[in-house]
Amino acid sequence: MPLLSSGLVIETERYGRLLLIADTHVGYEVELLMKGVRVPRQTRRMIDHYADLVDKERAESLAIVGDIKHEIATAVETYRDVELFVSELAERVERLLLLQGNHDGSLDKIVEKLSLRNVEFYDSRGTLIRTRDGKNVLLIHGNAKPRIEHLIKADYIVMGHTHPAVTIRDVVGYTVREAVIVRAELSRCEVLSSMFRKEEELKKLGLEAENLSDTMVLVILPCANMLITGTDVTRTLLQRSGKTILTYFRLWEKIDKIEIYLPDLTYLGTLKELLELEKIVETREKVDWDFL
Repeated sequence: MPLLSSGLVIETERYGRLLLIADTHVGYEVELLMKGVRVPRQTRRMIDHYADLVDKERAESLAIVGDIKHEIATAVETYRDVELFVSELAERVERLLLLQGNHDGSLDKIVEKLSLRNVEFYDSRGTLIRTRDGKNVLLIHGNAKPRIEHLIKADYIVMGHTHPAVTIRDVVGYTVREAVIVRAELSRCEVLSSMFRKEEELKKLGLEAENLSDTMVLVILPCANMLITGTDVTRTLLQRSGKTILTYFRLWEKIDKIEIYLPDLTYLGTLKELLELEKIVETREKVDWDFL
């Protein structure tokens, strides 16, 4: 999978024009080496590429929505790579926002050691930012529940963690995995009721879930590491259990409302349409095979 050639950009009150990416997984090459696969270090390539993407998108700030690094316990082999990655990207933007993901153990200590004034670090429960047109955007990796006070206010949820992708096959059988962006509309009432079933935290705030019935939009960003092919959305978005907050959104009930885009925002269709196309392809392959 190539490096992302475009990114999601939002206009914010505090950070100006903000570029959003997720799951850079710095140091993934070390895990590959342990499995017997030798790959040149990609950290410098990713730094240069995403710094150039900041310039291309005319972004003033950059947010990486979790899993900045790959090794959960930062090894000596990747410690310097992570330091280099954070410090050099920080030099190219006014503000660098880092959200903790499930792979980012000890990242807070690395950031603290660097003492960079324009780097902001947020824990796995995310942070809420405001756009220039008055919308609230919840940035979260996706491995942990957000704070309820953030979820109540959020118009958009932007997350990573699941590495969304689609599998594309041509007429001769060549198969490629392409990274995608997922967009889905959610009922705030349903999400709150699912995520906070006992509603004790809602009651503390003097609120009832049924009184918060407006919709919010979920956006799932693709993996920003070119060595990670991603996971097909026709599988991950239908899972009813797992270690992500997606299970609270019950996406398997909304397949006709889940939109799939390439990173350049080329629209591929709804999840329902992709599933129907997959069935057609499987049927044709089966018929052709039986005929032969």
